[in-house]
Amino acid sequence: MTATIIAAIGSLCMTAAGAEKTGLYTPHIFSDYMVIQRDRPIRVWGSAEANAETRVQFAGQDMTVQADEAGNWLAELEPMPVNAEPQTLTISSGGETISYKEILIGDVWVLSGQSNMEHNIANVYHGDAETASANYPNIRLMTIPHMACPEPLEDFERHEDYDSWAERGARGELKGAWSPCTPASTYHFSAIGYVFGRRVHTASGVPIGLIDASWGGTTLEAWLRIDALEAIPLAEPFLQMWRERIEEYDPEENLKMKIERWEQDTERRKERGEQPRPKPTDPDPSPAFNRGGPGAAFNGMVAPYANFNIKGTLFNHGFNNALGDSRPKLYAEAFKGLIVNWREVFRDEEMPFGIVELTAGGQPQTHENFEERMVDAAPYIREGQAMAWRALPNVGFASAYDQQVNWYHPQKKFELGERIARWGLGEFYDQEHIGWQPADCIEWELAGDHAVVKFDRPVLVNDGRPFEGFAVAGEDRHFYPASAEYVKIGKDDRGRDQIDKAQLKVSSPFVKEVHAVRYAWGRNPLGNVVNDKHHERTIPLVLFRTDDWEYPEAPYGHEAYMEHRGVLHRLRQQAIAWARERRLQEARLILEEAKADGN
Repeated sequence: MTATIIAAIGSLCMTAAGAEKTGLYTPHIFSDYMVIQRDRPIRVWGSAEANAETRVQFAGQDMTVQADEAGNWLAELEPMPVNAEPQTLTISSGGETISYKEILIGDVWVLSGQSNMEHNIANVYHGDAETASANYPNIRLMTIPHMACPEPLEDFERHEDYDSWAERGARGELKGAWSPCTPASTYHFSAIGYVFGRRVHTASGVPIGLIDASWGGTTLEAWLRIDALEAIPLAEPFLQMWRERIEEYDPEENLKMKIERWEQDTERRKERGEQPRPKPTDPDPSPAFNRGGPGAAFNGMVAPYANFNIKGTLFNHGFNNALGDSRPKLYAEAFKGLIVNWREVFRDEEMPFGIVELTAGGQPQTHENFEERMVDAAPYIREGQAMAWRALPNVGFASAYDQQVNWYHPQKKFELGERIARWGLGEFYDQEHIGWQPADCIEWELAGDHAVVKFDRPVLVNDGRPFEGFAVAGEDRHFYPASAEYVKIGKDDRGRDQIDKAQLKVSSPFVKEVHAVRYAWGRNPLGNVVNDKHHERTIPLVLFRTDDWEYPEAPYGHEAYMEHRGVLHRLRQQAIAWARERRLQEARLILEEAKADGN
């Protein structure tokens, strides 16, 4: 790689890191209208002349610190309680002064993950009415510019950026600066994050700062710090794959290949009488700057404000780790690692972390395609997210599988924002009466031709129909759609059946010996089970399985990966054949029942 190209690519990160800064400087996380985290030390940092004294004044506190030899300084003021009265932060050094006004003290939440977290409020269902009424001066919004880098950045850019979710012709969004919540500033903002912030603010009165650090198309591994990934043994082949990609990258060869493809495309266009596209003049960026690479999104979109204290995080993710190269075991380990890692980064071992699971999308599961839709990495990725929720303290969980829409960016964001807001209100804003915990399978018993599954709380259906979404399999691992009914536990004094609404009997007439039960097992699955408690009937049962039959983990290397694709194809073909066979079995059963009834 030539020095010129290295410099050009590297400047993408160096500019964001503030490489040109001189004199007194503070990172862009500081601006007018910011929110500072209550009840935590107030950390203010930046750079000045080497060894220069820097004075920081805020809300009656006054501290002077000395910059080090490189000019870096950090002041840590005393924690302060909630304050909705605007304050001014003043920083001075060497005759220079920087002031930031309209600052509130409240709770700061970071919103991260993929495009379903990034998806803006204006484009979701009811988004037009919500943006029109989004006048909350004590909610403050910031969107972090997209940036992937191989090394942690010190700062991010501040610029007007076009929002890919907005309709063509819409104005851009100012990224990298705080803004009060208004219809204009809300228009481009994360829908899930905004609904969460609006709900907890209006219920608690606490000023809320929302930092949207989400980016569509990112892998989970991109959001972990590199050393956290290196601590996960299952991640070593992944890391080695990316090391090799980066080492083998040749920008001159890359540009040559781009030009060859352009020449081929130009010939085809000439044959059709079309104008050629512009000839490529630059190579693609090095894989070191790929948004899916290890640590890349963390380095560009989290590391720059790691000194900042926050209340907690909301994370909606999974799509790019549920594709053909999915590795659910690695994902499960990495997701737990991400939570632990971010808690270390933000200096809070029990920092609240709210999980919004992988959103539904793609062809909905039906009775006809039931088996085929179960052959998918998505439920295993959701399972990994639920495992992190169960394993770690102070973690919230909101299911998102129940939307039954065929687009991977479903417009039903209000439901998800409200579900995770219930966790926030119930756990951190003195609203203990608001339940958020989803029903979870805690025990099961395989009993011949049926299974009994037990939940940690009573359940019911959300639509008045029979229970849907359950599947049972025998030793052959053919999962059939299953019926479910409450377990009967006796009779009352009038001879009526008594039921246990926290236990279901699950069975299929075609499985004589049940070996496994699954629920909501598909990318866009059937499933209508929710909490029984009245105000919690929008909270879905968490997907589960009783077996340990694993999904084929994608291998590394082209040839092995192509073989893996063949394995998945054969599994889907087997599932299609099973579904065909099952429908014939169902037809025979109907005929037999009709014959028995004398029809």
